[in-house]
Parts: sequence; C-alpha cells; structure tokens
Amino acid sequence: MIRKMGLVVWLLLELGVMVTAVAAQDTLRLSLSRDFGAGFGADIQGRFSMHVEGPEDLVRVLFFIDETQVAEQTTPPFRYQFNTGSYAPGVHVLRAAGVTADGRGLTSNTLTRNFLTSSDANQRVAMTIVPVIALGIGVSLFSWWLASRGQKASGQPAINGPFGGSICPKCHKPFARHWWGMNVVVGKLDRCPHCGKWSVVHRTHPDLLQAAYAAVLQAEKSAVDAPPPSAEDEEKTFRKQLDDSRFDN
Repeated sequence: MIRKMGLVVWLLLELGVMVTAVAAQDTLRLSLSRDFGAGFGADIQGRFSMHVEGPEDLVRVLFFIDETQVAEQTTPPFRYQFNTGSYAPGVHVLRAAGVTADGRGLTSNTLTRNFLTSSDANQRVAMTIVPVIALGIGVSLFSWWLASRGQKASGQPAINGPFGGSICPKCHKPFARHWWGMNVVVGKLDRCPHCGKWSVVHRTHPDLLQAAYAAVLQAEKSAVDAPPPSAEDEEKTFRKQLDDSRFDN
C-alpha cells in the first residue's frame, strides 16, 4: 500500500514538471533594463530597454506600452529601447506578445512602471544623495573632533583636520589645513601657523604628518640639549636669516 502511494506521488510530481515545462514553452519572459537614467523601484526616468526571452522557435515579438504597439522584432535578440520622455508621465503597463514558427501565439508577463519627468527624477536623486553626503561630512567632522580631543589631551598641536593636514615647505612643520584656504589647481593656498608664510600645500598622509611632527620634536629637543651658540654663530645665523628673507620677498 505504501509503495503504491509512493508511486502515485512520484507520478504526480513528474506530471507537474511536464506541465510546468509545457507552460514555460507557451509563455514569454519580459524584463526591463536601464540604459541611461534613474530608477527608484517602480519609478523610472530616462532610456530603458524591454527584453523578451522565449522558446527557440520564436520568430516574431510585438512590444506594447499600455494598449499601443510600439515595436515589432522578427530576429533575436528581441529588444526594444525607449525613452520615458516620449510618453506622458504617470503609470504605464509594459507587455509583449509573440508568435512561434508553427503559429502558436504567446503572451508575456506585464511590468507596471511609473514614468517620471526629468525634474521629478532630479529631485529624487537629490533627496537620495544629499543625506548620504551630509552623513559622510558628519562622520568626517566627528572623526576629526575625536582626533583633536586626543591631540589636545596629549598636548600635541592640531596637525590634521577635516580639510586634511600638510607640511609647510618653508619651515617643514606639519599643520592642519584651514577651511578658508584657497583651492587652486595644484593644491590649496594656505598660511602656515608656525612661520606665517603662504604657500601652495597638498594633503599629506597622517603617517607622514606624525613623522614630521616627531622630527620637529626631535629638533627642538636637540636645540635644547645643544650648547649655547657663540657670538660668531649668532652673527652667521642672523645673516642667513636676512638673506632668506630677502629672497622670500
């Protein structure tokens, strides 16, 4: 009895597979791809393509938007490209119909899409991108605030910030670039808080900033440990500074 029931179940499963296969041969699969534009779920704007897949003996496909036939294809790949701007804004139904070599008529699934205007799509894009940008800026500012707190707690001056850090090409000391610095093609025109001179600086990796700061500390320590300069050395240093200032001007 159990073996007979098992045989019946197996036959039913096989029959279901055969029915599914036959049904698949008598239907078309319609899909939509974005070529250029914006898509927000069922809301679309721009240039899109309708694609149809069907049995191997498919010889003709008709494309419809609502109840209007918009294209006919007789050779694969069965594809129709359209622009949403060519149709009235609002909800539209996309579908396809096909004919096989032996004359069988096939129908596809339907796709419902809401065609947006370009202005509506731009607003949607802005509503999506602006919060992401704001979140990114907020995370950067928060990270900079945490780093600044750590630097202040350790007594270290700010050498990095939300606009990055750089090393002054004049005094070779690291500093955080200012928000009011002028962006130029090759970098940022900024003023060094250590020597007070203006120069075009580039964003420097934090590891290099720390290395430059360590070098400054080492130089200051060496200067403290070094014996006091003689009068002759002070005169040479003064003349060198005078010559350097003359070249800077």
